[in-house]
Amino acid sequence: MLNINTKGNKKLRNNDNVRFMIWNLPAQKTCPFATEHCKKYCYAKKAERIYPNVLPSRERNFVESTKRDFVFNMITTIETLLNRKAYKDEKVYFRIHESGDFYSQVYFDKWLDIADYFQDNENIIFLAYTKSINFIHDLPSNFIVRFSLWDDTPEKYAFFVKLANFPTYSADRLNVEDIAKLGESYCDCKDCGTCGKCYDRTIKNIVCNIH
Repeated sequence: MLNINTKGNKKLRNNDNVRFMIWNLPAQKTCPFATEHCKKYCYAKKAERIYPNVLPSRERNFVESTKRDFVFNMITTIETLLNRKAYKDEKVYFRIHESGDFYSQVYFDKWLDIADYFQDNENIIFLAYTKSINFIHDLPSNFIVRFSLWDDTPEKYAFFVKLANFPTYSADRLNVEDIAKLGESYCDCKDCGTCGKCYDRTIKNIVCNIH
């Protein structure tokens, strides 16, 4: 089986309503469109420095992702987990890349095939935040991709995302007045299992307080 995190993290917490699965790759190494802001404030990189087992685990995932049988192995692993008691008939949010990004067109297309395989399963939704907008195309209904906007995102990418009405996620320093204006687009960014806004494709733009 592939190394999928089923224990969650500080924000992706399993509860009575939803279960999480998380797939990670090495930070920055697999982020071809990372901005200087991304690199400077990368929380995923921090985890690799603090916890000795994190980077080797992500490196192994990266190697697996390059293999021809990655799609087959990922589908098999997910199916095995979904049949376990803790996941059977439960809503599942599959977070692609708590760390890392779609590093190539070939790699993104593999995830497209994986999500497409599970389209008939209403209980699982795939979500990724990305800057690899160049690779994204033809998303099935169970695959939500949000473009990650920062203050140093190149203008041409921000323009394209707005023109294409592409779902976004951004972080900024907000006060009470800002939050009130955002309405449902504001995320308190404390517990994704309770909030779930990013997994709702009808909410186009998500903004949280920078952390």
